[in-house]
Amino acid sequence: MDLALAYQAPGALPNDSAPHFNAFLLNVDFASAAGDEWSAIGGGDSLPDAIAAARGALPARLGWELVRWNHLYGD
Repeated sequence: MDLALAYQAPGALPNDSAPHFNAFLLNVDFASAAGDEWSAIGGGDSLPDAIAAARGALPARLGWELVRWNHLYGD
């Protein structure tokens, strides 16, 4: 199984004194119809955002299906 990192750095506006951290950080496993497997880490303000960030790290040209996800932190 390959491991990729889809990282969205916590960002802050130049005049914002408090940095913004992702509410969700997930380890997400994907599989393709061809039998390939991939694991990626994604973060975001919501569960769908975090999964989408992880999906952005997947190699192109394969139809990836979500297999499972686990919280690394968050609710």
